[in-house]
Amino acid sequence: MKKQNPSKKIQKTPHNSKSDSEIRADRRKLFIWTGAIMVIAFICFIPALNNELVNWDDYSYIRNNPVIRSLSADNIAHIFNTKTFIVGNYHPLTVLSYAIEYKLTGLKPFLYHFDNLILHLFNIALFAWMIWLLTKKMNATFISTALFAFHPMRVESVVWAAERKDVLYTFFFILALISYIFYSAKPGRQIKFYICSLYFMLLSLLSKGQAVVLPLTLFLIDYWYQKKFSLRRIPDKIPFFILSLLFGIIAIHAQASSLTTQRLISHPVVDRIMFAFYNLSAYLYKLVFPYFLSCYYSYPASGQMGIIYAGAGFSVILLALIFLRYRKNFSVMFGSLFYIFTIIIVIQLLPVGNAIIADRYTYIPYIGLFFIIGMLLDKVISQKSKWQKPVTMLLIFQFLIFAGTSMAQSMFWKNNETLWKHVISVNPGEGLAYNNLAVDYIDKKNYDTAVRLLIKGSRYKENYPEIYHIYNNLGAAFNNLGDDPKALQYYDTAISIEPRFPDPLFNRGLTYMKLEKYDESITDFTNLINRIVPKEAKWYYSRGNAYKKKNQFDNAIADYNMAIQLNPYYSEAYLNMGNLYYNIGDLDKALFYYDLSLKYSNGSGLTYLNRSIVYLRKQDYQHALSDAQTAISLKANVPPDLLREIKAGLAATGKK
Repeated sequence: MKKQNPSKKIQKTPHNSKSDSEIRADRRKLFIWTGAIMVIAFICFIPALNNELVNWDDYSYIRNNPVIRSLSADNIAHIFNTKTFIVGNYHPLTVLSYAIEYKLTGLKPFLYHFDNLILHLFNIALFAWMIWLLTKKMNATFISTALFAFHPMRVESVVWAAERKDVLYTFFFILALISYIFYSAKPGRQIKFYICSLYFMLLSLLSKGQAVVLPLTLFLIDYWYQKKFSLRRIPDKIPFFILSLLFGIIAIHAQASSLTTQRLISHPVVDRIMFAFYNLSAYLYKLVFPYFLSCYYSYPASGQMGIIYAGAGFSVILLALIFLRYRKNFSVMFGSLFYIFTIIIVIQLLPVGNAIIADRYTYIPYIGLFFIIGMLLDKVISQKSKWQKPVTMLLIFQFLIFAGTSMAQSMFWKNNETLWKHVISVNPGEGLAYNNLAVDYIDKKNYDTAVRLLIKGSRYKENYPEIYHIYNNLGAAFNNLGDDPKALQYYDTAISIEPRFPDPLFNRGLTYMKLEKYDESITDFTNLINRIVPKEAKWYYSRGNAYKKKNQFDNAIADYNMAIQLNPYYSEAYLNMGNLYYNIGDLDKALFYYDLSLKYSNGSGLTYLNRSIVYLRKQDYQHALSDAQTAISLKANVPPDLLREIKAGLAATGKK
């Protein structure tokens, strides 16, 4: 059989039937309308620019993340190390973007949110271009792009700083698809587009592991142009699948470093399958009715599985209908399979995160559904003139509702209090929301309110399997209220529920050290180091402090060195190493570690004070005075006797 030229096949498809002049005119319209949609989207999400960082991964990724504190070559290499996991994930390109922002503005939240919004705007433009390349239909492109731009289910991915990975991996994901479209559709299948597609997939994977599904979507592009699935196009997908396999292995190791893989053990395999089918319909429901959204949707309790089974049954019926009734409708099949292929990795067949569904998981999968909606409405508008005006008016009305809802939803992410109070208003039985709201009150030193919220949240343990967080935070609240014995009781409770959760064991160790029970604290820190993976620098640092209190200096030095090995930018560890060497009389090593501590901190008055004392002992009075004055400017409590002794030394040497 004679091989058919792909370009000729394309010309025969209905969506390429327009003349060149009509296509050029449509391109101009595409540019104008895409720009207008981007402006509306910017207005929708502009409240995010005033939002703070929230205690829903923003602290782990940004505020408390030492990995983003440096842009040195060594630290960049550490970021890209395949063993560097943040919150059980490997996405070094995303972490690097945070490191760049931290270098520019520190922890000011504006830039983190601004960059998320700009990436979303870029994604809107790329999405419009991709749909236009596939369809050459102006109405379909406009409708699909508007939905992608400001559908309320976009909000979580755009306004949540910790979800940089969503908008970043999508940016490269769509670029990979566009490159493959050029490779697949152009005569001769130019290899440069193939290489670009593979390269952009790599960048997408480095931004978020969810990009492992991209090779499946490439088959859909082939299907769209050839109007059939062909085994002959499998070989050119092999490099893409190799990348997916490699990053899939890394993702499994990353997830194993957290408690994520343990979250579904209590659910039978049948229930997990039901969760998967339920999720397919749950996300469809939120496509149509994206209101009363929440940043967290807990797993159902054992007595609440009815809705899960109902949703799963609906999904099975709907899938059967699509593949039996619409299997020859290329738009429906393309969009449906795109949705299924890209959502399948997050429908909880394998545990991902700690919620049954999440708005952010739809950022790419909804592309398939938006495509179907755009193509179907384009057909209605173009083929049935009497429906054109009412459908257009209805669409404009619906887009305005979506835009207003997205703006309102963006405001709920203003800060911890607004976020978690909104979650409680949507679902008053969400134990995690009470816990995280209480953590915010602990940060604000409002411990009594925090205790009340935590005790209330503990009543909803059936929907909050990670109830040990609440008991750990109750311990922290009572620590701050000065009731250490009660704090120890709550830490014990948290440890008994989940021995692999490190926080209560660590906090109990700190409490024992505060009570001068150094042997008990060393036991807790040692258990952390021996039993919990991955190891944390602060565990070694804290055990080093306990050894130092017991005057076991060799053990303390060994632990401080391990802490520094795990976190080369651990300024407190360098400070305590300096203190320790000062105590044993090694002034040169003390100075060396004080210098390192200051290098990796924003300026510590205590470190300047301690270094001033060392300079004084070395009779370097000029440097001693300079450090003492800096310590005073940083609000350190500098003893007057120290200043008098330094000035006396300067006077004795004839210096001022």
